[in-house]
Amino acid sequence: MPSQLKSACSLVRAPRRSALATACYLALMSATGAAYAQETQTELTTPETQADQASTTEQPATAPQTAEEVDTLGTVHVTGIRRSIMSSVNTKNSSDSIVEAVSSEDLGKLPDVSIAESIARLPGLAAQRVDGRAQVIAIRGLSPDFAATLLNGREQVSTGDNRGVEFDQYPSELMSAVTVYKTPDATLIGQGLSGTINLQTVRPLSFTEQRFVANVRGEYNSLGEQNFDGSKQGYRVSASYIDQFRDNTIGVAIGVARLDSPFQEQHYKAWWWGGNEDWFPAVEGKPADTVAQQGAEAWLRSRDQVRDGVMGVLEFKPNEFVHSTLDMYYSKFEQKESTRGMMWSNDPWTGNSVYYTDTGITQVGQTPIITSGTMHNMEPIVRNDANQRDDTLYSIGWNTEFKVTDNWKATTDVYYSRAKRHQDWLETYAGSAALDSITFDYPLGSNDFPTFGAGLDYADPETITLSDPAGWGREGRLEKTNQDDQLSGIRLGLSRSFDSGPFSGIDFGFAGTRRIKDKTSSVYFAQLKNGASSVAVEDDLLGSPTDLGYIGLPGSLAYDVFGALDRYYDLELHMDANDLRKDFTVRENVETTFAKLNIDTDIGSIRLRGNVGLQYVHTNQSSTGFDIDDSTATIDSSVTRGTTYDDVLPSLNLVADFGSGWMLRLGAAKTLARPRVDDMRASGSASVAETGENAGRWSGNGGNPLLEPWRATSGDLSLEKYFGDASYVALALFYKNLDTYVYTQTVEDYDFSGFINTSPIPAISDIGTFSTPANGEGGYLRGAEISTSLEGGLLTPVLDGFGVLLNGSYTETSIHPNGPGTSSTLPGLSKIVANVTAYYEKHGFSARISQRYRSDFNAEIASLFAQRGYTRVLSDRQLDMQLGYAFQPDTALDGWSVQFMVNNITNSPYRTVQDNDFAGGYKAPLEYNLYGRQYLLGVTYSFQ
Repeated sequence: MPSQLKSACSLVRAPRRSALATACYLALMSATGAAYAQETQTELTTPETQADQASTTEQPATAPQTAEEVDTLGTVHVTGIRRSIMSSVNTKNSSDSIVEAVSSEDLGKLPDVSIAESIARLPGLAAQRVDGRAQVIAIRGLSPDFAATLLNGREQVSTGDNRGVEFDQYPSELMSAVTVYKTPDATLIGQGLSGTINLQTVRPLSFTEQRFVANVRGEYNSLGEQNFDGSKQGYRVSASYIDQFRDNTIGVAIGVARLDSPFQEQHYKAWWWGGNEDWFPAVEGKPADTVAQQGAEAWLRSRDQVRDGVMGVLEFKPNEFVHSTLDMYYSKFEQKESTRGMMWSNDPWTGNSVYYTDTGITQVGQTPIITSGTMHNMEPIVRNDANQRDDTLYSIGWNTEFKVTDNWKATTDVYYSRAKRHQDWLETYAGSAALDSITFDYPLGSNDFPTFGAGLDYADPETITLSDPAGWGREGRLEKTNQDDQLSGIRLGLSRSFDSGPFSGIDFGFAGTRRIKDKTSSVYFAQLKNGASSVAVEDDLLGSPTDLGYIGLPGSLAYDVFGALDRYYDLELHMDANDLRKDFTVRENVETTFAKLNIDTDIGSIRLRGNVGLQYVHTNQSSTGFDIDDSTATIDSSVTRGTTYDDVLPSLNLVADFGSGWMLRLGAAKTLARPRVDDMRASGSASVAETGENAGRWSGNGGNPLLEPWRATSGDLSLEKYFGDASYVALALFYKNLDTYVYTQTVEDYDFSGFINTSPIPAISDIGTFSTPANGEGGYLRGAEISTSLEGGLLTPVLDGFGVLLNGSYTETSIHPNGPGTSSTLPGLSKIVANVTAYYEKHGFSARISQRYRSDFNAEIASLFAQRGYTRVLSDRQLDMQLGYAFQPDTALDGWSVQFMVNNITNSPYRTVQDNDFAGGYKAPLEYNLYGRQYLLGVTYSFQ
C-alpha cells in the first residue's frame, strides 16, 4: 500500500470526515485482501459512513442501510448472518452513546422470527414470555414500565393498559434494524429511564437500485390441536419492494407481511398453598401443621393469531438543500382463543366439607407438605372460555431537512400514532350435581405436571351440564374492553456544524407531544334463560372432549362457546366498584426544549468525541374518571384531576478512542420514566364506615392522576476493543439511583369532598384515608455486563465462516417496590441474564443455534378478570436453531434461498412459584405450562 495513502488514512478518525474515511477503508480492504472478499452478494457500510448518515438528521442514528451506496466503489461484500453482525457491531462502534443493535440480514429478514426475540439476545436485555412467546422487554433489570419504544425516532402508543409496547404488533419482516440506547441523547425525545428501543424501517434512497424480497414460511406447533376448534398449522408471507426514480431523487419502499400463527398451551396452576398457619381451620384427614394445595386449574389453550402489517416510505431529495421523508406503518392483529379444562377449590371455606384420606407427606426443609392422597366432596368446575381480541395500530410521520447554508440545517418532523383494542373475554361454567373424590400426586420442584384421578366422567354431556357449580351467582361472565391510545407530535430543530475546533456541531430545538389514552370496560353476567339452574348442551354444539391426559384426567366437556351463549344464556350488565374503576381517560401534554453540543477533538494521541446535552421538559397531565360509592357500587360523579411538573435533564456522552480498536465510553445523565397510565386514572371509590372505631370516617382507593415520574441519576462506563470485521469484546458497568419509586400507599389526609356520602350516618369530616399509587422511597440499581462477538477466522483459517456471540449481565438493587421494610423484589429484575449464539455461514450454507437464559424474576401478569398482578417466574432457558441455504449467483436458482427454524427446541416450561417462603425458605410450585416447539420451513426470493 502506498505510504502516502497510509499517511492520509491515519489522519482520518473523526466521524464527520466520512468521505475520506470511507475511501481509506476501501483502499485498505482492497490492499489487504479481506477475509470475506470472496463472499459477494450484499455489502456493508463502514463505521465512518454510518456516522456520516447520523449527522444528516436529528433523528436517532439508524443501523447501516447504505450497502448499495458503496457498491460502485468496489467494496467488500458480506452476506446473511455475518452481514447482520457486522452491521450491528459497526452501529455500536460508531455511536456516541452506549448502545446495542441488531440489524437485518437482508431486506425483510431480521435474524429471528420476532423482533422481541432479536432484542432479547442483546447484552443486558431480557424478554418475558407471554403465552409462550417473547413479547415485552426488560432493560437492565427494570420492567417495561421504565423503557421507551420509538419507531423511526418517534414515540409509539401501545395496545395495553400502560406504555409498554407489545412487540408482537411489529412484524420483524418490515423492520430493518433495532437500536437500544442505554445512555440518553439530548436529541432523543420520549426516551426512557432504563433505555430506549428505536425500531427502524428502511430508507429507499440509501439504496442505489431496485430491490425485491419475498418470504413464504409454513409453521407447525408440536403440541398439535389442543382444542377441537384450534389449529396446529399456520403460515407467514411477506414481500418488500424498494425502488428509486428521477435520478435517485425519489425513493419508494413498500412492505407487507401476513402472519397466521397457531398457538397451543398445556396449562396447570395451583391457586395457593397453606394450612400450617394458626388461623387455618382444622380439616378432616389433614395432619396438623401440614401445608396443602388449596385449589387448582388445568386447561388447554388454543389460539389463532392473524396479523397483517404494511410499511410504506416515500423519500424525496431533489437537491442537496431539501430532504423529505414520509413513512407509514399499519398493523391489524386479530386473535381468537379457546380455553377448555377444569378448576376446583379444596380449601376449608368451599362449603362442601372437603376432607382427605390416604395422605402422603414430603418433608421439605422445615415444611411438611401433603403431596399425595385423595380429596373428597369435590365439585370441580368445567370451563369453556373464549377470548377474541382485535388490535389496530398505525403510525405516520413526515420529516423534512432543509440545508440553509453549508453549516446550518433546519428540520421539521410531524407525526401521529394511534392504537385501538377491542377485547371480549367470555367464561362459561359447567359441572356435575354429584360430588366427586379426586386422587392427587404432586411433584415438588416445579419440574413436571401433577397427576390426578377422578371418579366422574367430566366429558359426559349427560353428567356435566351448564350450571353454577361454585355458587358464584352466575353461569358465565363476559367482559368487553375497549382501549384507544392516540399520540400526536411535532418537532422543530436547528443544527450547525463546525469545520474546526473541539466541537463538531450544535443541535437545539423544540418537541411537543399530546397523548390521550381511553379505556372502558363493561361486565356482563351470563345467566341461563328462564331462570334454569342447569341445562344440558345439545349434540350439535359439542366438540371433541378436551384431552387432559397430561395431568392424568381423561378429558372434560367441550362445546362451541359463542353458540352456547346465543342459545342458552341471557346477558345482564353487572358492574361492581372494581369494574367501574377500570374506566379512565388520561391526557398528557409534554413539551421538550433541547440542546446538544457535539464534541470531536484530539487530546494528545486520544481521539475524544461525544456530546453534552440538556432537556427541559414541561408536563401537564390529567385524568377523567368516576368517583364511585363503594357500598352501593354506583357512580357519584365524573371527575377530572391532574397536575403539572418540570424536569431538567442534563446528559453527557464521551468516547475516548485510543486507537487500535480500544475505546472507553462514559455516560452520565438524569433520566425519567413517566408513571404507568393505569396508575394515573382518576377513578376512585370510597364510603363512610357505619360501625366500628372508624365509624363516620371516609376511606377508599383508586388511581392517582397527581403522580410524578420515576426519576433517576445514572452513570455508565464501558471499555471496548474492536478487531476484525465483526469482532469485539466489551465490559460495561452501570449505576442508577432512583429518587423515588411508585408503589401503593395509604394517604392519611385525603380530601373526599368530591364524593357523595350514601351512608346513613354523617361523615365526621371530608378527610380520610385513601389507598393509591404514590411516589415513595427509591434506591439504587447497579450491575455489570460483558459481551463479545468473535469471528472464528481470526483464530485460524480453518474456522473461517464460524463465529460466536456471547453476553452476560449481573444486576442488583436496593429498591423495595412495595415500600421500605417489605421483602418483595423489583418487577422485571433477573439478577443474571445470558445469551450465546454459535453460527456458521459460508458458500451459501448457514446455521445458527442460540440459547438465552434469565434467572428468576417477579413478573407482571394478567391475573383474575384481566387485572394486573405479579408472580415469581423461575429461571428460563430457551434454545432455538436456524438452518439455511442460499443458492449461488452462478446457478439457475440464483436469488432463491431456503430456511428451516425451530424455536424452543427443548420445549422449555414456563414455571412460577408462590412468592412467600415457608419454613426453611421453601417456595411452593404454582404454574407449569408447556407451549411446544415451533417449526418453520420456508423459501425466500430476492432480486436487485
